[in-house]
Amino acid sequence: MKIYKYRDFSNPSEEDYRRLEASIHRLMVWCAKPETLNDPQEFVWDCDYTPTPATPDLLTQVLVKARGRTPVAARAIAQIAVKRGRLEDIAKPVFIGMLEQCRNEIGLACFGSAPNNDALWQRYGGNGAGVCVEFDVPADLLGTQLNWVQYPERKHLHVDQLLRAYVDRASTQIIYDVALLSKSSSWANEAEIRFVSQRHSIPVALDRAQVTCVFLGDSLRPHVRARIEQIAHPIPVANRRR
Repeated sequence: MKIYKYRDFSNPSEEDYRRLEASIHRLMVWCAKPETLNDPQEFVWDCDYTPTPATPDLLTQVLVKARGRTPVAARAIAQIAVKRGRLEDIAKPVFIGMLEQCRNEIGLACFGSAPNNDALWQRYGGNGAGVCVEFDVPADLLGTQLNWVQYPERKHLHVDQLLRAYVDRASTQIIYDVALLSKSSSWANEAEIRFVSQRHSIPVALDRAQVTCVFLGDSLRPHVRARIEQIAHPIPVANRRR
């Protein structure tokens, strides 16, 4: 399985060259904070606050865990909140806290699934003044270290899913799928694959991977192209595919 890391070298710094060298020869990729990604809707979703028979019990557990309420007091508050339509007022601050924790802890590295994606060259490859590094990775990393990004028309969750994720870590995957592994359908042309790390702002090695080619953008300045070719050696270098 091959994945592709696009990099902008329209105005490269020494740090850009160092990271490129680390990617090519040490298989290291930079895991960024989610809030630094370029989709302003990355962490925005619709929530349905319509209660179900399970909602009072789930909200009771959240109030015990999040606010230190006794089970009896928590159940009374939960029942009143559901009855009076105040579920959103009580639950939303908990979700905001979950979101902040995710932003502060999780790191993401983003890859393309092809070397000739015009949208990725434009957005991340310096509009042709960049590079695209081809990684050959074991297929069994898909679904573990690597995950396909989904592009639904709406990013939607029910309040029960959020409450359950707060009290049971085994139920957090659906939240991560929506928060970290989905973007609005307007981004679908990226066909993106993501590496999710438990930390951000660090380099992480791709397990059992190898770099098989470095594609050079057609708008690279000659001295930048020469520097990249020198860094890439002896990995094969090719011109951007169209």
